[in-house]
Amino acid sequence: LVLLPGDAGLSDADPLQRASRKYVERGFAVLSIEQATIVRAALKYASETATPVSIAAVSSGARRLAGAIAQPGFRARKVIFVSGNLDAVREVVADPGLLPPTLVVHHRRDRCAKTSPAQVESFLLWAGSKVTVRWMEGGGDRGDPCGPESHHGMAGLDDEVVDAVSSFLSN
Repeated sequence: LVLLPGDAGLSDADPLQRASRKYVERGFAVLSIEQATIVRAALKYASETATPVSIAAVSSGARRLAGAIAQPGFRARKVIFVSGNLDAVREVVADPGLLPPTLVVHHRRDRCAKTSPAQVESFLLWAGSKVTVRWMEGGGDRGDPCGPESHHGMAGLDDEVVDAVSSFLSN
């Protein structure tokens, strides 16, 4: 499982990075990469260690992942967007046929202006049956509405997010 962070980068504040050990405990090989890393190169590297390879991106990392999906030869078994800017993903990918099976994990009360929960329905209509949506509720919500301690950052919901992602990857 390749983890592509949001603006917080490879820090314990990033929702995917916070939970990276939990994925390992569930039996997944994990590779955390910076946003500047070439996604295709990371997927190739990961495939030399374990297969199949899937990739998860959080928040602004979704746009970077979308750019990789739009390139010919993108190879990931499954894709996960956590609190992603799904309008940007649609714009960059353009053709939903390019998406592998995709999980969207989003909080119903995400207040980040770039990741409105309303984007989920539009994305689902665009991509159709390739997309599974897991809505999160509860958790913490303080500080920056786009920050790691907010609903956008899945504060207090690491176990629930790991459960959703693990279940999706195992099926």
